[in-house]
Amino acid sequence: MNIRITIVTVALAAWAPLLSTAQTDATPFNERPAEARVVIEGSKRYDGVFALSTTARVCGELPAEMNFSGVPAFIVHFYPDNGQGEIQDISFDSKELVGGVTASTAFFLSVGVKSPAIGSPPAYVLDTSRLDSAGSAELSFPDPGELILTIEGSNDMDETIRLSLHCGQKPSVN
Repeated sequence: MNIRITIVTVALAAWAPLLSTAQTDATPFNERPAEARVVIEGSKRYDGVFALSTTARVCGELPAEMNFSGVPAFIVHFYPDNGQGEIQDISFDSKELVGGVTASTAFFLSVGVKSPAIGSPPAYVLDTSRLDSAGSAELSFPDPGELILTIEGSNDMDETIRLSLHCGQKPSVN
């Protein structure tokens, strides 16, 4: 079964570059400039303020036909270690922040951070489907083609996180 999943993933990943320019321009969720700020408190491992400025691989609502899960979802994913800042990676997924919905308490968040004070611990995870973990995620759209994702929550170890992520308008290709 693992082999079958791997083959499907590779086949779908190979398909993505074949999208026409019109298809990717019509769905402005990929290759967007992004800035993030994360504050983690109440943790022996992660305490600190972290920032990142980079290009997000994905930042926005993916339609069902373009999402591996086959359902629409709001997804954020960065190229690992590709930015300037203390955040190494952010992954976010919510199947509720779609179709105009701007607030949800159901999501998965993973944030990899590094700093001279703490090194590079394993990723901080906030999965609101788990017992003793809770949070809220809100979307706003300050300008056309831009979005701000704000997250507040705490995981099962009572570590709190506040994340603010701004994804800018995808640069136009001339």
